[in-house]
Amino acid sequence: MVVKVAGLAYPKHVSEEVDLLARALGGAREVYLFIDYGGTLVPGPAAVGTRPDPAVMHRIEQLCRVESCSVFVVSGRTVQELETTLRVPNLGFVGQRGFEIKWPDGPMVHPVDPGKAGSLIEHIELDAHGALECCPGVTIENRGFGVALRLGCGDRRLAREASQRFVDLVRTLDTHRQLEILYGEGLVEARVAGWHKGDAVSHILREADLEDSLVIYLGDDVTDEDAFEALSLWADDDEQAIPWFVPDDDEEDEETPCALSILVATEPRPTQASLFVRGVPEAHEFLSSLAAIAAALL
Repeated sequence: MVVKVAGLAYPKHVSEEVDLLARALGGAREVYLFIDYGGTLVPGPAAVGTRPDPAVMHRIEQLCRVESCSVFVVSGRTVQELETTLRVPNLGFVGQRGFEIKWPDGPMVHPVDPGKAGSLIEHIELDAHGALECCPGVTIENRGFGVALRLGCGDRRLAREASQRFVDLVRTLDTHRQLEILYGEGLVEARVAGWHKGDAVSHILREADLEDSLVIYLGDDVTDEDAFEALSLWADDDEQAIPWFVPDDDEEDEETPCALSILVATEPRPTQASLFVRGVPEAHEFLSSLAAIAAALL
C-alpha cells in the first residue's frame, strides 16, 4: 500500500513491481532512459573526471547500441565535462541541471536564453573574484547560465564564510531576483531561475516520438524530484491531482505504464517517484537488467 505524505508518497521497491516492469518494457517500442550522474551512476557528489565502474559503463554502452533506446546522463556539470568523462557513442547529455541538452550523437541545444541575466552573471563572477580572493581553496566558475562557487578548502568554518560572502554578493547584485541559489556538496551556485531538470526532460519528450514508448528516470536527490514530477504529469492523461502511479484503492492497476520514475536511496522516503532502488549498487543492477532485456526485446 502506498502512503501519501503532503502530496508525496513512499515508493515501492522495484522488486515488488516486477510484473509492472515486465509489462512496461515488453510493450514498449522505444525507451527513453534518463540517468542522474552523481549519486546514481557514481556514489555521492561526483568529482570532476569521476567515471562510473567499468561494468556500469559497459551496460550503458550496451544500451546505447540498441537502436530503439535513447539514453541521457543528467548532471549539474556541463555537457563538455560529461562528454570528456563519459566517452560513449550515441549517449545523450542533460548538463547544468537542464540548461544544456545534447541529443545522442546530435546537436547541443540551449532551451533557455539567459537574456538580461547574462550581464548580471558576468558582474557576479567579476565581483566574486575580488570578494573571495582571501578565501583559500575556492574556485569561481562562470557557466553561462550561472556562477558556481566550488569549496575546495578543508576548513568548514572558512567554507561557510566563503559561502555566506558569495550569497550576500548575489543577493546584493540581483535586485530583480533573476537568479536562484542552489546548495550542493562543496558547491554553491547562483543560476537563472525558472528552469530545472523536469523542464529539460519535458523539452526532450516534446521533441521525441513517444508513440508506444516508455520513459524511465533514475535519480537520487531533491533536484531529481522536478523530473519525477514532470514524468507523472506527462503520463497523467486525466490531469488528476495525484501522480499516475498512486492507486486510489488497493486493487492492482493492470494498465501498462508509459513512464517509470525511480528514486535511488538507501531507504524509501516521501517522493514523487513511483519506485525505488537501494542505493547506487542496486541502481547499477537495474541498469544491467535493463540492458539485458533491451538487447533481447527491443
